[in-house]
Amino acid sequence: MNLGQQRAGLSRRGFLVGTGGALLAFAAACSSSGNSGGDEPSGPLVAHKYGETQVPVDPQRIVSVGYNDHDTILALGGTLAGTFDWYGDYPYGVWPWAQDLLGDAQPEIVGTASTNIDFEKVATVGPDLIVGTYSGLTQAQYDKLGAIAPTVAQPLGFADYGVPWQDQTRVLGTALGKEDKAAELVSAVEKQYADVRAANPSFAGKTVLVGALKGPGQFGVYGPEDPKVRFFTDLGFVNPPVTQQITGNFAEISTEQLSLANVDLLVWYAGGGYGDKLREELAKTPIYQELDVVRAGRTIILEDAAAEAMAWSTVLSLPYALTEIPPRITPLID
Repeated sequence: MNLGQQRAGLSRRGFLVGTGGALLAFAAACSSSGNSGGDEPSGPLVAHKYGETQVPVDPQRIVSVGYNDHDTILALGGTLAGTFDWYGDYPYGVWPWAQDLLGDAQPEIVGTASTNIDFEKVATVGPDLIVGTYSGLTQAQYDKLGAIAPTVAQPLGFADYGVPWQDQTRVLGTALGKEDKAAELVSAVEKQYADVRAANPSFAGKTVLVGALKGPGQFGVYGPEDPKVRFFTDLGFVNPPVTQQITGNFAEISTEQLSLANVDLLVWYAGGGYGDKLREELAKTPIYQELDVVRAGRTIILEDAAAEAMAWSTVLSLPYALTEIPPRITPLID
C-alpha cells in the first residue's frame, strides 16, 4: 500500500495547489503592509506553519486562497475581496449554504484548481489580509503572498489540508478579532454533533473507512485528518488500525488490498458526478463484492449536496451534512 501523503487528482476526490506563475515585481507595492503590518495599527499576532503574522485591525479586503476559508470568513462577518474557486460550480466559489452571507458582493476569483494561485490577480485586488488555513501553501507561495499583504497560512501541527474545522474557525476568528463569534459558531455545530450522537448510540465505537475512486480500477482511502473521515469520527465512529499508517489525507490501495475495507461501515465519497463511474468500477471488482461489509449491506455512496457539505466541512456546511447523512447510515449500522 502506498501510504504516503497524496491528493487524488484535481477534483472533489482531491486537489492540489501549485506554485503558479511568478509574482510580478509590483506586487509588494500593492499593499501598504506586508506580514510585519507596516505602520498600520497592530492587530492580533497569528501563528501558522511558516511563522507568525501580524494582521491588521478589522481587515476589510480579505482574500481567501484556501480550500474553504471563505465560508468561515463569511460566517464571522468578514468581507471577501477574492476567493479561490476550486470547482467552478457556483459563482465566486461560494456554495449554497454560504450564498446568503455573501449577499451582493462579487469577490475576484484569484485562482482555480486548474490554474492555481494567480498572484497578479491577488495583488490587483489590493487585499489587507490573505488567508489560507485549509491549504497546502508552500514556503515559496507564502513568501509571494506575504509580499502582497499579511498572510495567514495553514496552522502548525496538522497535515496540509488537515486542520479541523474547529481550529480553523478559531484561527480565523483570532485573525478577524472575532474570537467570541468563532466560539459561538463552533459551539453551535458541536451541539448538533452531540445531539446526533445521542440519537444514534449505535455509532459509538464502530469502525469506518472512507474511500474514493482514484482512476480506472484504482481506489484509495482517506486518512484520519481528512474532513470526510473526521465527520464520522466526530459522530462516534473510530478509525480502523490500517489508517494509522496514512501520513497525509489520502492513500492509494491496490485492488488486492480492498480486503482492508472490512469495517463496520464503508463510505464511498463520489462528489462531482463520480457516482456512476464508481459503481461501474466496483461492479467489475470481484474481490470487492466478496467483502463481508459489502455482503452485509453496510456500504454507502455519498454523491449529492450532502456529500459536498461533508467534504467542505465548515461551520456553514456541516449543519446541512449533519441533517442529511446520519439518517442514511443509521439503518446500515442498526
